[in-house]
Amino acid sequence: MQADRRPTVTDEVIAINDDLDINYGVFKNGFTFRRAANSWRLWPMLEFVPPRLNPTIAEMVDAGVAWTLCEHVSVAINGWADYVFEGPKGPIAQRWTPGCHNVENGGGYLPAGEFTRRFHDDFTLCCVVQKFRRTLGVQYHFEVVTGPAQLEREALFVHCATGARQKQTDFDLPAGHAINAAPGDIAIVGRLR
Repeated sequence: MQADRRPTVTDEVIAINDDLDINYGVFKNGFTFRRAANSWRLWPMLEFVPPRLNPTIAEMVDAGVAWTLCEHVSVAINGWADYVFEGPKGPIAQRWTPGCHNVENGGGYLPAGEFTRRFHDDFTLCCVVQKFRRTLGVQYHFEVVTGPAQLEREALFVHCATGARQKQTDFDLPAGHAINAAPGDIAIVGRLR
């Protein structure tokens, strides 16, 4: 295992505002990366609500893997990776492929305990990440939509993670705004709480 080295081949950062960046990371093929328990402690934690709609996370919660809910987004957009979590009866493996994401209930679910990932075929994640010195008292709410949608309420931004407009962001959108994405395309919606 290569837990002490940087797991990405490339990283592209797109600034959203003073608090948030979008990061596209392409991970090293065949590389196994260990993520320590509680490594997310710098990110604002949200009240934990069990996921019900996101099968990627819900099946792991149902299997007994402990998770936290944070102001974060991870969306797999290329390649695949094997994630191995520690469950109550031992290791539990899950394969992340394009379209898998960690978002529900306004934030991103992240494992509470140590886990490992092994990357294949230029596994790429599109992530919303917090900047180190974020604005105090500001809280964010995230949503992932796949395909065309209409905003139910105003949004700070909509970022296209895949599709014809990949890596493009629209800002300050009113309620009712149409997200013009093809079926299966993935967009990240960011709002203030």
